[in-house]
Amino acid sequence: MKCRATEKALVKMGVPVVVPQIDEHPEKVELMKREGWWELPLVEVSTPEGVVRWAGMATDNLNALKYLVSERS
Repeated sequence: MKCRATEKALVKMGVPVVVPQIDEHPEKVELMKREGWWELPLVEVSTPEGVVRWAGMATDNLNALKYLVSERS
């Protein structure tokens, strides 16, 4: 449910979305372990300043990203 809700929010912002299966990317699993993240989805967004990452349905991060996207439009 959180994965679909996050995907829907990103699409609504106009952010391109790719939905790979986490178990097919062991390096992403390791990244999540290193960061102490235990909840999906893993979100990675490329920005001119670099990659922004978080895990889980993070409303604060989605709101911040929405602000950044609106500022660039």
